[in-house]
Amino acid sequence: MENENTNTEMPSSEGGPKTIKVAIIVILFALPLIYLFYKAKPPVENEQAQSQPAAPAADIATMEKAVAENPSYGNLVNLSMAYINNKMPGRSIDYLKQAISLEPKSAIAYNDLGVAYILLQQYQNGLDACNKALELDPAFQLAKNNIAWGTDEKNKVLAAIKMQEGQPEAKRDVAFYMDYGLNYFKVGDYTRSIEIWNKVFTIDPKNTGALNSIGTAFMMKDQIDDAIALFKKASEMEPANQIAKNNLAWALGEKAKKK
Repeated sequence: MENENTNTEMPSSEGGPKTIKVAIIVILFALPLIYLFYKAKPPVENEQAQSQPAAPAADIATMEKAVAENPSYGNLVNLSMAYINNKMPGRSIDYLKQAISLEPKSAIAYNDLGVAYILLQQYQNGLDACNKALELDPAFQLAKNNIAWGTDEKNKVLAAIKMQEGQPEAKRDVAFYMDYGLNYFKVGDYTRSIEIWNKVFTIDPKNTGALNSIGTAFMMKDQIDDAIALFKKASEMEPANQIAKNNLAWALGEKAKKK
């Protein structure tokens, strides 16, 4: 199905955001990609990526409070950078989108959004955001670095897809289809990922992992009602499935935002 969004030089919660640098090695433990049942391996370290010290949890709590009290552009970007530095890039996505809504021409916010998506292994989304940052600021070297990084990671996935396409039908099991669909998810082809994940049901008609993954792809396509139906079905089929419960809460929350 985070993604990873780089790391940052942390500004104060009162000041404006500073440029974010690319970070490295992240496990998909954040929205939205956490909701994919099948977990991918974390991306390898990028030579251009240099980590800054992560903000302590107490500092993040302070920044969260600052955003709750004053959701300014600076506070939003500061909090998003703290999440990214603490390997929670998925939690930064909504805040960065809010920051962009306040400052539509912010190359920094778009670059940070791109970094978060790349860390979530949503490479095409990341490249789109970083390219927007470069469009806004053609001299933005970090955006150029991130584009090179994201392109390299995307090309690795495309190479994996090419190999998977040659897999004999007789050897295509559930694990194969889950990984195959996830690779298409990473490069932003959600329609193809849905087609592939649907093949899981020919082998295992009650596979809740495929339901969760397809629902996540529907979320990326903004087909929220379709996603809700699948997440509900997964929850009903497997009441103890926490991923399905989290997915359903996420989808219902996104639907409520649109009202």
